[in-house]
Amino acid sequence: MLNRLRRRVAQGRLARRRRLQPEIEALLELARKSFVGLQAAWDAADLQALATFTTEPLLADLRAQLEERGPLPNRTEVLELDARLLGIEELREAMIARVEFTGLIRERHDAGAAPFRELWMLAKMTDAEAWRLAQVQSLS
Repeated sequence: MLNRLRRRVAQGRLARRRRLQPEIEALLELARKSFVGLQAAWDAADLQALATFTTEPLLADLRAQLEERGPLPNRTEVLELDARLLGIEELREAMIARVEFTGLIRERHDAGAAPFRELWMLAKMTDAEAWRLAQVQSLS
């Protein structure tokens, strides 16, 4: 009986995932575009553009990092980008999505491509329409 119950639960999860697959793919596509857009905004030190991708606390952190970086130009070339949804949590005031990014980037013309692995926490407030980056953690 326990095995039948486990099979039913597993089948239910699979059916639910299939129903949600278009929404998951849309979220991952948005996450990929946000990754590339955020890199371009960072390279240009464009705080206004960074604000469209991030929450206020993360924007404050990025602003401080840009001040440390100074006026030197930055260039990030995203050569390969894969995104995988690790989970979504629904909280009282927001939804939180955890997305793992892997791929290859080049940060200097004279350097080779480097692999990377990052965990992004995206937040969508219940009264907002857009997902915004709340936290980034390097996993490499």
